[in-house]
Order: sequence, then structure tokens, then C-alpha cells
Amino acid sequence: ASGPVPVRVGRFGLVGGYAGARRRLQLARKLPIAIDLLCAWLAVGRPPADSLALVARATSVPLGSELGSIAGRLSIAGDEQSVWEDLRGRPEFAALARSFGRASRSGMPVGKVLERLTEDLRRERRAATQERARSVAVATAAPLGLCFLPAFFLLGLVPTLLGAFLALRWLLWLLMRRRSVHST
Repeated sequence: ASGPVPVRVGRFGLVGGYAGARRRLQLARKLPIAIDLLCAWLAVGRPPADSLALVARATSVPLGSELGSIAGRLSIAGDEQSVWEDLRGRPEFAALARSFGRASRSGMPVGKVLERLTEDLRRERRAATQERARSVAVATAAPLGLCFLPAFFLLGLVPTLLGAFLALRWLLWLLMRRRSVHST
């Protein structure tokens, strides 16, 4: 019986296990919307650190606090690449960090790269949701079968067999009566 294992103990207690998985799920769910907001702020000419700070204020916990922390690091850091490099080690922000790195290396506008990232994240989320839905269908097949099997026997087979037995009994009674009438 192996379950989730704590990942690390942080300032606020245990991070990992079920709580960590739930937190990562919340981050993954809210990240595409936050990136859309980030694209909007970048499109009007705000720098990435300011844009992230504005998005952090508009986004709820836990994503808002994480984005606020990243914005703070970007505003303090002399080299933004080092901040993005550090974030590549965190799975929930690795794609965002790669996108900023790709945009700075290629010279492509960050907004365009982030729009593609948002599309990819939504596509992955949709595929994961569909996969979970399929697994629920498979997981519920056996319990439903176990519920319906007794009902099938009681409501389908038992009356049919009982009716067949009664008809056979009646037929045997007729044959026996006929035999007794003919033998006397």
C-alpha cells in the first residue's frame, strides 16, 4: 500500500503528497488564464516583471502568490535568464520559463510565444481531462456490472425459469393424467 510521499518540508509545512498534487492541479488549471492576462499586459508594452506583478494581483492563491514571487525575483535580478533558468526546475512553471527563454534567444515577441504556450497548455489539459473521463468509465464498469448482475438474475432469469418450470410441470401433469386415463 504505497501512497504519495512527501516531497519536502517547507516553511508552511508539508508540501507534496495529496496536498502537493492538489496544489499542482490548481496551478495547472489557472496558468493558461494567467498567461492570457500576461500576454495582454505584454502587448501594451509593459515589461515582463511589471506584467507578472499585475497578473499576480489579479490571480488568486496559489498561482497569484507564485507569480508575485517570480515578479519580485525578476525586478531584483540583474539577469532575467537566471530567474527563468531556476524556474525550469519547477514542473508547473517549466514551460513558462522555456517560453521566455526561447523568446529572448530567438528575438521573437514574448506575447506570441506565450500565446502558443497557452494553446499547448489548454490542449494538454483537455487531453488529460478526456483521459480521466475514460478511466472513470473503465473503473465504474465492474461495480456497475456487480450491481446489475443480481438484478438481471432476479428480474430476468428467475421469472423466465420459474415460468418454464411451471409450464413443464403443467405439461407433465397433463401427460400423467392422460396416461392414467388411458391405463384405466
